[in-house]
Amino acid sequence: MRPPSDPDAAGHQELQGIGSGDDRPPMDELAARGWLTQGPAVRGAELETLGLSIYAGHPELSLVNLPTAFIESGVRLLKELGTYVLSGGALEPGDVMQLRADLPYLVGVVESPPGEGDGMGTLRIVMLA
Repeated sequence: MRPPSDPDAAGHQELQGIGSGDDRPPMDELAARGWLTQGPAVRGAELETLGLSIYAGHPELSLVNLPTAFIESGVRLLKELGTYVLSGGALEPGDVMQLRADLPYLVGVVESPPGEGDGMGTLRIVMLA
């Protein structure tokens, strides 16, 4: 098995588009890219956590424009990130997080459009790789 950093690995080219360090585009730009854009809800499912603001004082997390084929995976992703927050972690706009060591499974965090969620707003989860 090759790590994603190996130029011959299946996910290598996709990861290059995300960049790293100073070469990484701002999260707002990454969130607007063509796959599962996290701007306004256009089509597909909208998923949102419930309880992070009450129990952890943290903004709720959401996914929008999620194809119905990915709803189960989206629910699992939000549960995993919600558990991270409830156990003391914090997510902020601009964060990038690798969720699996064996796959290029990266997500980012961006602010939701104004007026979404409760007084704390919500944070959108962006699928990067």
